[in-house]
Amino acid sequence: MRRRIFMLLLVAASAFGIEIPRKSPEFVIGLAGDKQLLVTQYRGKVLCLVFILTT
Repeated sequence: MRRRIFMLLLVAASAFGIEIPRKSPEFVIGLAGDKQLLVTQYRGKVLCLVFILTT
């Protein structure tokens, strides 16, 4: 019972913590051949960026 109350309070608190939708800042991705890709080109669409670091 305590766990359910805790989870309910956690979900309720997180609902007020962020404002959705948020505008993303301007972000430029450098591509091969000196091409650039702007995040604003995908306005109104779902965009998933993955940052991978290799050594």
